[in-house]
Amino acid sequence: MHASSITGRHGTTWRWGYTYIPLGYTFLIVNIGTKSCALRGYPYEVIFSTTSGAPVKVSISHQPNVLYTQPKLRRVVLRPGGVASFGISYANDNVSPPSKPATCIATLIDFRLPARSSALYSFEFVLRPIDFCQTARKVTDTPVEGQAVPQT
Repeated sequence: MHASSITGRHGTTWRWGYTYIPLGYTFLIVNIGTKSCALRGYPYEVIFSTTSGAPVKVSISHQPNVLYTQPKLRRVVLRPGGVASFGISYANDNVSPPSKPATCIATLIDFRLPARSSALYSFEFVLRPIDFCQTARKVTDTPVEGQAVPQT
């Protein structure tokens, strides 16, 4: 399978409170190739970075969170046109102004998908700014699931 055979999209997940607060992202994975491929496990080499490309240090754990459950790891076979998803969540109930310095604020995410030829499945997405100084620098994620939306 070639790198161009898998594409990704993401959407912000919100929670209602005193204001809309983004709490995470759902990533949709679509096989646009002509051959099946298999994924199993969590995305890895997850790197958040600033607009200038400097990495933002965070700790990532595999556990349930306010947005997603933590399903069992399963092998997901993506046939041509097949979809899968995973979620990344962070707690940001603090609506105070952004932290200074800006080294806490991530606007990019890079990750690799858990596949045998994972070097081919590297993605980068632009995010709404996440102030990780206000989130205790903690992130949780879900394994890749064989459905369009991670379990909530």
